[in-house]
Amino acid sequence: MEGLQVFINFRGDELRLNFVDSLVIALRAARIKIFIDSDEQAGRTLRHLLVRIDQSKVALAIFSKEYTTSTWCLDELVRIKERMDDGKLTGIPIFYKVDPSVVSNLEGDFGDKFRRLQRENQHDQVRTQKWKEALTYMTGIVGVHLREGSGQTDNSFIEAIVARVQAVLAENAASFMIYAKRIEIEHADKPENWTWSSIHEAQNGKAIDIATLKEVYWMNITGNSTTSKLTPETMYKVVFVVKFEEDAIGWHKPVNLTLTLTMRDNTTIQQKQTCLLDTYVGDEEWVDIKAGEFVAPPKEAPARISFTMCQHDDTVRKTGLVVKGVAFRAVD
Repeated sequence: MEGLQVFINFRGDELRLNFVDSLVIALRAARIKIFIDSDEQAGRTLRHLLVRIDQSKVALAIFSKEYTTSTWCLDELVRIKERMDDGKLTGIPIFYKVDPSVVSNLEGDFGDKFRRLQRENQHDQVRTQKWKEALTYMTGIVGVHLREGSGQTDNSFIEAIVARVQAVLAENAASFMIYAKRIEIEHADKPENWTWSSIHEAQNGKAIDIATLKEVYWMNITGNSTTSKLTPETMYKVVFVVKFEEDAIGWHKPVNLTLTLTMRDNTTIQQKQTCLLDTYVGDEEWVDIKAGEFVAPPKEAPARISFTMCQHDDTVRKTGLVVKGVAFRAVD
């Protein structure tokens, strides 16, 4: 099922014939390619549904009063979290007449039903612990909430969900990120040089690892990708996404940035530039350090991309650089 955009995780017996049916109609009317379990061939197992999650760009987890009566819902939610952790999926929690705090803290009837399911599956505590972690994780993400008794109609709530999905898909199409764990950072495995920590991006639902420079003299960050994910004939800029701790030092000398595009016929286009980074020291926000830009070639002839940011100076001790990753952003 190629081109799948949105997977919908929901309690079928409770929501299928009313709210979810209306949501599916609205998403498809907006030309969004979606998947729900009824689209799967009869007789297939949960394993096939998990594959559909892997094929998706966005997952909607619809929490409702009966959600925690289903092991399938919870197993799907665990896979959604795993894909989000890997940076391969954007998850959007949908709270349908249930409060996020009830989901997070497993309160009231919602929590009682979960604990009943826990007891029924006490032989597999690893599985049930993953369920609990996934529920807590999803409530930390900015979602869409229909409060019971609020007066808001299902139709207006669905409109808000469709708008949110469209915004996420548009953002994903305009840019993508290669996170720090997937690029090569010299001496990143040495705690005396770099430390790793995890941050949670609430808006897009991804938990990512970032690298913080403790102390080096030679700094070298490099990586590679292809243009296969990019929109042909669109201009993109390649940027290192970084920030600096307040006490960062060693950035008064320029860093060297290189971007190389290797075309299908092995011709290369290379851009080199230098950039002073000391003006960013102490900023709380992430900043883009541009390595270069290019026009994406046709899909049938993808190019290879390599990028480097480095500074080799034995006399300058460098600290406090925080690396999030490398982003490819469409240029307006």
